[in-house]
This record gives sequence, C-alpha cells and structure tokens, in this order.
Amino acid sequence: MVTPIYPVDTLRAHASDSVNCASCGTRFVIPQPLAYRGPEESRRDGITARTTYHHGDLKAEALRAALRAIEAGEGAVPSMRALAETLGVGHRALYNHFADREALLAAIAAEGFARLAESLGTAQDERSHLRAYIDFALKHPGLYAVMMERPYASFNDDAALSAAVDEVIAASLHAIARDGDDPDTQRRDVMRVWMLAHGGLALHRAGALKMRSDASFAEELMRIAFR
Repeated sequence: MVTPIYPVDTLRAHASDSVNCASCGTRFVIPQPLAYRGPEESRRDGITARTTYHHGDLKAEALRAALRAIEAGEGAVPSMRALAETLGVGHRALYNHFADREALLAAIAAEGFARLAESLGTAQDERSHLRAYIDFALKHPGLYAVMMERPYASFNDDAALSAAVDEVIAASLHAIARDGDDPDTQRRDVMRVWMLAHGGLALHRAGALKMRSDASFAEELMRIAFR
C-alpha cells in the first residue's frame, strides 16, 4: 500500500522520496507535483508565486477598507483594483460581491445612512436633531460626501441603501414632525431642517462662508436656525 504525503515545509521532493512505517510496513511517498518549490524557484519557472489570500467575509472587509480610505481622504473612494490590492486579493474577487463601482458606492452610502440614523436616534426635538445631524456631517466629511452624492434613483435600486435612508427618515419624523399634521406638512418640516443643514454644510466645506472652525460654524448654524 502506497499513501501520498502532502508537504508542509519548504523543500523540493522527488518521486523517489519515501519513508516506511516501522509498525505496519506501509511505504509513504512524497509526490513531485505537490512539493512546494518556494517563490524564487517559481519565478525561475515562469510562475508567479501566489501572494493573495482568502477572506472569510470579503464583502465586509472590503467595505471596512473603503470606509477607512474615505475617512482618511475626505471622500476619495478607492478604485476596485486599489481596494483589492489593499486587501491582498485579486480585483476580480470583489466583483463576486459588488457588481460594479456603483454597487460599492451604494454599500458605502448605506453604511453611512445607517450610522446617521443611529446618531439621530437619541434626538427628541428639532434642535437636538439638527445638532446631531451637523455634528455627524462635520465628524465624517468624506462619508457624508459619498452619501449626498448618491442619485435619487439609487435609493430605489438598492435595498440596503433604501432601508438605511428609511431609518433616517423615521428618526427625523420622530424628532421634527408634529402630531396631527398631515403627511405632506410633516415631510416639508423634515425637508426644511435637512435643507438648512445640508446647504450650510456645503457652503462651509466649499469655503464660501467666513472662515471659522467646525465648532464655530456649528454654533452659528444653530443660531441661524433658532433665532
């Protein structure tokens, strides 16, 4: 009986390499094709040594890596190829989880809206809601930029993104809308606060307003909203 052994360290085995078991007499053979030859020898044979590895949850790891890059670069979303290089996988592996770059952006935006909804969850009135919204946007400028750049159609095309936006709407209605008002009035009340916040934030980021710190800007915007 001959049983193959798969190599576990760096060596070049030959087909004649074998060892006999002292107890049963079985001869074990280390086959040539399965031997590890090392990266230098692989390159000499014209074969590039594999340096990538498999992730247990590549989609989640890719999303986390993209979020880190965005936070570091204030909105600079890495390309699919750059993201794959960061993760140490072939770039085609990402397409098993994201159909294209737009799908990646939608996933990033969904995570952003989910985080925003969590930040707004403790707000009980319009004032605290507006302040929580402003603080989130100032703390996460890159992520907030990606969220606000998603076209309206994408909210209906991506289920996770749509669900996250619905959470933000629910938190906003809870804090801002008045009981007894009709749905259109409640919607406009929420939009008024959002437009004030987003418009002020956009002007601040663009440098179109008097230069001041983020904290000073937040205080000024609150004074404008609640004179």
